[in-house]
Amino acid sequence: MIGLHDQTVRGAKSLDDAAARHRWNIPADYSVVGDCLLRHQHRADDPCLIYEDEAGNVQRWSWGGMLAAVNRFANALRALGVGRGDVVAVYLPQRPENAIAHFACHRLGALSLPISKLFAPEAVRYRLQHSEAKVLVVDDETAELFAAFPQEIETFKHVVVVGAAGPGQRFDALMERASSDFTLDRPYTSEDPFLLMFTSGTTGNPKAVIHHARMVAAQNGLDYMFNFFEPDDLYFSSADWAWVGGLVTGLIGIWPHGVPVLATSARFDPERTLAMVERHGATRGLYAPTALKRLRELPSPKKMFPNLRLRCIFSGGEAVSPELKRWVREDLGTEFNMAYGQTEANATVGTCKALEDFPIEALGKPMPGHRMDIIDADGAVLPPGEVGEIALRKGDPVLMATYFRNEKAFAERFIGDWYLTGDTGWKDDTGYFYFKGRIDDVIKTSGYRVGPGEVEAAIIGVEGVASCAVIGVPDERVGESIKAFVKVMPGQQPTPELTARIQAHVRSVLAKHEYPREIEYMDEFPMTVTGKIRRRDLREMEIAKRAQA
Repeated sequence: MIGLHDQTVRGAKSLDDAAARHRWNIPADYSVVGDCLLRHQHRADDPCLIYEDEAGNVQRWSWGGMLAAVNRFANALRALGVGRGDVVAVYLPQRPENAIAHFACHRLGALSLPISKLFAPEAVRYRLQHSEAKVLVVDDETAELFAAFPQEIETFKHVVVVGAAGPGQRFDALMERASSDFTLDRPYTSEDPFLLMFTSGTTGNPKAVIHHARMVAAQNGLDYMFNFFEPDDLYFSSADWAWVGGLVTGLIGIWPHGVPVLATSARFDPERTLAMVERHGATRGLYAPTALKRLRELPSPKKMFPNLRLRCIFSGGEAVSPELKRWVREDLGTEFNMAYGQTEANATVGTCKALEDFPIEALGKPMPGHRMDIIDADGAVLPPGEVGEIALRKGDPVLMATYFRNEKAFAERFIGDWYLTGDTGWKDDTGYFYFKGRIDDVIKTSGYRVGPGEVEAAIIGVEGVASCAVIGVPDERVGESIKAFVKVMPGQQPTPELTARIQAHVRSVLAKHEYPREIEYMDEFPMTVTGKIRRRDLREMEIAKRAQA
């Protein structure tokens, strides 16, 4: 049995109504390849992937052509000694071979391991060693960096190179020799491990998350967060296919709905990106807060790109300010929803404008089928208005199976029947959640706990501010005082007058104890490989600076 597209509760009048109607129906023989590819073979000639490279050349892949390519590469991997339960790492940008490699692993029963192209060779080495990956798929621009790995890493066997040059097995040659017919060694199950994803490693070494196939079936929140897919939709996101928001939210979780994906290996550029989105007629997508802030620097996107067909986009991964949400709706001209999730449990909370209006500051409600709440340190559910930790009920099908070879760390993420996200927030009396911040980012000042996200949201509402980050810095008088790092809009200059306006605005919309006593202007921020500002780096820079003073 394949296909879970009937899980969305159509005809509901609200998110609460949809949640009340929802029932999980994940078959025991659920298959990721079945849900994403096999179910669409009755329209084998329709497009499933449109790829535009850096030079503007375009490839169009059909559902039938993609399945044939996936089968070929699955057979090629089998010939290289890859079997069920083995790990294959993929070190590629958005491009067809990236999708082929991942789904070939899923076809074979192996686990695919996405690795961002932003990682240097030693970071790749750590991931290959820790996961005991057998194969690494790379492009010819980077193949030379990993030529010695088969001799240096005991469990690692092959580098597969996409392109004409570089040491290793040639992707095209392997495909030419392989059959497009594929035979299973045993039936699939919903509990088959299929994906290994490393966390960003904000503290200590990154941990590897194992997901079972059922996780894909549990991505029902995407349909709600996009205000429900339509037959002529085309999806695009610049999010790297090495992360849950890029790979799962932007490819694996989209194809079960029969929606084709637009992809590009070109670096993100605001003007070029919107030109491509307009040219191909993309209608929906995930746009990370960092990408939205870059797009917001364009002077008038609706005038620059009058034929944009965007119907709805959503954002997540970090707090999105009300000002940024307003800009998306009014200046970009598209519906906007919020989403919340993690590598360990994706797309669990969000908004759905098609079902109900929502407070502009809200993170969203738990998506139908996902039970979330705000709990205290003892695991007790808190009443509306009280700040605690955002938690997911144990047993949710979207939740990771475990951390790879780290059951202790997995067990530590639970208290009673709740999975702990590490994020703080609160809910209102209508059930909407509000994000406060990461537990380790909360600023303690004058006896108050301040989430940096709410201060950042206030600052970005000031005219002339492009983006910002807020941290707590040591202060003998109040414990920690609030410092803001600000990037200004193009053409704007940092001035004492702008500093005064920022401080006055925060005082007026938040509270006196939440305004930034210090403001430092920056051209760029230290960023994670997923595009989030690294507040930890800013704190360390500040501590080092004060130690030298």
